[in-house]
Amino acid sequence: MEEWESICKRCGECCFEKWIDGDGTILHTVIPCRYLDIVTRKCKVYDKRLEVDEGCIKLTPEIVRQIDWLPEGCAWFRHVT
Repeated sequence: MEEWESICKRCGECCFEKWIDGDGTILHTVIPCRYLDIVTRKCKVYDKRLEVDEGCIKLTPEIVRQIDWLPEGCAWFRHVT
């Protein structure tokens, strides 16, 4: 799984709040996760993120194939498609 984790370029784009409107459209906001350093775009608690933030999702190849909110430039998204 370490190889999978190394695919992430730590751009932070997936660490911004997303809202789903009434028709299911995903709206990306400019509101960062409280653990995202907006200057470096890196998670301040990356190694503990799943323990610290219940909203953080561990992205696996299976999950990446199912979700539709990753940015187009996401290395994980490009890796599984």
